[in-house]
Amino acid sequence: MRYLKTHNPADTAYIRVMDKVIYSQIYQKADYARADSMSRQMADIATRMGDWFGVVRAARNRATISLLTANYEQMLVHCKKTLDVAEQHNLPPVVVYGALSNLAAGYDKVGNDPMVLQTALKAIQLQERYNIRPRGPVAHRLVGGALVKMGKVQQAMPYYREAGVIFRENGDPRGIAIFENQLGDLYTDIKQPQQALPHFRESLKLAEQIKFELLQFDALDGLAVCLRMLNKPDEGLAYARRALQIAEKQQNKLATCTIFGTIADLYKAKKDYVSAESYLKKGLTLAEDNEFKDERKKLVQQMADLYGEQQKYQQAYTFQLQRNKLIDSATTVRTNAEVQRLIARYETDKKEARIQLLQKENQLKQKEAARASFRTNALLVGGLLLLLLGTAVSAWLLNRSKLRRLQEAQALRRQIAHDLHDEVGSTLSSISLLSGMTDKLLTENRPETAHRMVQKIYTDARQILEAMDEIIWTINPGNDSLQRIALRLQEYAQPLMESKAIRFSFEIDPMLEGLPISMEVRRNLYLIGKEAINNLIKYSQATAATVGFTYDQGQLRVLIEDNGQGFDPAQLSTRTGQQSMQERARAIGGTLTVRSAPGQGTTLELTAAA
Repeated sequence: MRYLKTHNPADTAYIRVMDKVIYSQIYQKADYARADSMSRQMADIATRMGDWFGVVRAARNRATISLLTANYEQMLVHCKKTLDVAEQHNLPPVVVYGALSNLAAGYDKVGNDPMVLQTALKAIQLQERYNIRPRGPVAHRLVGGALVKMGKVQQAMPYYREAGVIFRENGDPRGIAIFENQLGDLYTDIKQPQQALPHFRESLKLAEQIKFELLQFDALDGLAVCLRMLNKPDEGLAYARRALQIAEKQQNKLATCTIFGTIADLYKAKKDYVSAESYLKKGLTLAEDNEFKDERKKLVQQMADLYGEQQKYQQAYTFQLQRNKLIDSATTVRTNAEVQRLIARYETDKKEARIQLLQKENQLKQKEAARASFRTNALLVGGLLLLLLGTAVSAWLLNRSKLRRLQEAQALRRQIAHDLHDEVGSTLSSISLLSGMTDKLLTENRPETAHRMVQKIYTDARQILEAMDEIIWTINPGNDSLQRIALRLQEYAQPLMESKAIRFSFEIDPMLEGLPISMEVRRNLYLIGKEAINNLIKYSQATAATVGFTYDQGQLRVLIEDNGQGFDPAQLSTRTGQQSMQERARAIGGTLTVRSAPGQGTTLELTAAA
């Protein structure tokens, strides 16, 4: 700091000193606002001097600050800046290699796993081509992490092992400590807390030796989470309280918000719901005040789970709705835009059809005028006969058209009546009976049994609302396209997957846009997809799932896959609804294939003409 105050920004030495000071502001003082301001100044000075190494370092520092403040989209912007500058100004391969590794880390934070793999593998190839030394372990670790998220743990482990070799090869205690913490996170993510514990402990020991307090926090938080998973909440609380002390000492609001959520889970495991609720409320206040979006989503879900465990269903429902809104906001925006686009296209098609109809009517009128002229010149008897014949044919055609429209209307009414009877009638009868029983139980002073009846009424009422929504959606002509079915299933599956912590991806072929289908086909296709998703949620015990809609040469293909426990397809179970799905597939002229084996996940494939 004395150097910066006593020297003018006239050479690269000044920029190097700025970089050292910024590093101290970030990692030792956690003064992110000051560090970001100095990084902006550093970038301006380096740009004026043409010191492109300095510009890269400034952008790298701003990316680090965005990472530590959980502003991952901005982190990605700064990482791209470092790579653009390095490539545009032909900086040495080692600089491009570092920029690629950091960009892969940015993609990792925003959850873009395909780009993580692409960018990190490109960094590894560059390192091998130019034999860059010392090697960096970040790219190998990120490839491993992306593969784990895709459910390919065995393919990921060689990359993790190579990252560990590189950390120790470099003799970097800081890097080794970070890597040990990341290995702990890996085992925690795949629900193996016993294997995670030694890695978190090793990370904590190394972080204490090098006095890296933020990493000490990560290791302590990881130990607390593992012990909660192992049902040892008292031991976990001891580590969590140490982590909270570090977060408050560093004045790191994001870390404080994170540890509040961990402490709340530990108190919940102890059945101390009052303390758990108190810490969750503190965490939510911090997350909302500082716009920590990821932490807010986690804490809102924890609050919903906490109230649900206490059977406070109204509060749980309120927080679950908040969670769904936070998760689905981007999806909702895309869906609303798609709905508006479809409506506009529908109106355009309707106008074009009306114009074509008027043109055909005009042509018919012209032909009829020609026939009338011919009849006028014909014999009177022949003309009268032709006129009578034409009138009879017109009446017959009109009556046949009316009859066809009447039959279609009757079929639609029968379908709606059938759906209302099956989906709503029996449930309303159940609600009526339960309501009568509730009155009787209250009269008999049996409030606990009455409470269960009320919860059943609440559940049945929600089922009626969902059934009515599906019936209305099915008969709405605005939904007559394959893409609308895919979007509907995505909106249905997303919150269910999130509630089970299943990594979920949904792929829709752009070719589906504008492909119309009948109401009956749409209804059966949607119900097959819904039944398959429900089975996946209830029975698969999966950690990752994929739903895909593709279209090729007139054939629609729907693929639903998971990495769960699987089952033996030869041993059919009525609860899975396979017979019903097969019948619906045959009703639309399609084929439904189920491939599974115990321990090898399940794949459901539906093909049909579209």
